[in-house]
Amino acid sequence: MKYSQTIGILLCLFLLYTTTQPLIIIDSRHWVITGWKSAESNFGQPGKFLFYVGLINLIFFSLPYIWAKRFNMVFAALILAWSIRNFVVLSSCQMGECPEKQWALYASIVLSAGILLMTFLPKIDVNKK
Repeated sequence: MKYSQTIGILLCLFLLYTTTQPLIIIDSRHWVITGWKSAESNFGQPGKFLFYVGLINLIFFSLPYIWAKRFNMVFAALILAWSIRNFVVLSSCQMGECPEKQWALYASIVLSAGILLMTFLPKIDVNKK
């Protein structure tokens, strides 16, 4: 695909943006959980891994080397797995309290799947010596 690398870079930038947005809201405790701030919960910082590996993907999308494209697939698979993990862990009901899922939680999965798809379609000139 001609524009797969550009689309992959844009998807990475949108993924970096979604890590700063609210992922879930727990109304009973008045907590807003983002990727970087988890209030007083035990969720940790679920967006930090997405942010740093997304930066690595962004760099690998811009490099024209075959080894960068191969590593990009591995890191994109890690991002998708971590996004699914975040969805399962953050959206589960605990002790009768179900969090209110926000758009960024869904968007991180969709963007991660798009990034993985774009890593399968790199534009590489095979006739270079």
